[in-house]
Amino acid sequence: MNSGETMTRRGGFTLIEVLVALAIGSAIIVALYATFFSVLKARTDAVGGLERAREVAGFLDTFSREAASAFFKESNARTMFAGERSAGGGFEAASLSMTAFAPTVRGAGVKGDLVGVRYLTAYGEDGKPALYKETWNPYVLESAFRIEVIEDIEGVEFSFYNGTKWAKVWDARLEKRLPTAIKAALLIREGREIRRYSAIARPVMK
Repeated sequence: MNSGETMTRRGGFTLIEVLVALAIGSAIIVALYATFFSVLKARTDAVGGLERAREVAGFLDTFSREAASAFFKESNARTMFAGERSAGGGFEAASLSMTAFAPTVRGAGVKGDLVGVRYLTAYGEDGKPALYKETWNPYVLESAFRIEVIEDIEGVEFSFYNGTKWAKVWDARLEKRLPTAIKAALLIREGREIRRYSAIARPVMK
């Protein structure tokens, strides 16, 4: 009998053994899922970071080209260049309006080489600050075409160099000319830090 009982125990598992095996298996599965989702999140963050970097680089490149081709003439009331700061309600708000020689913007009703361009910050549909761009034909009285350039930003700053110092505001009608240099700084939150990405352009036709 003793010999038979021993053989019976060797041929199966006790309830405790089964529960232990299930617990170990569950722990392994949970660990695998946690690793999988951790890798997936890291990949998503990396893709999102690359997309944000592409948007920032695209804005700074476009801004640099437009600012370099800014055009203002006192005798031409259709030309303009004005930068100002405003209360953003919790974020760094600024705007820059100018006429510049730029490529035709499809869908914006702009058919000539001279276009009106305005960059401004405002709250987007998601309730977060965003950078917007408006374009229009300065020789035709019509509404501006607006697009969202970058969403979820901490703000944007425009600075203007008069040859000796930088200023946060500029009105070409008052100054009688364009600034010597124009700087745009985009404030982006990355984790717990707010990083500043900037570019400086010098108008060719001063």
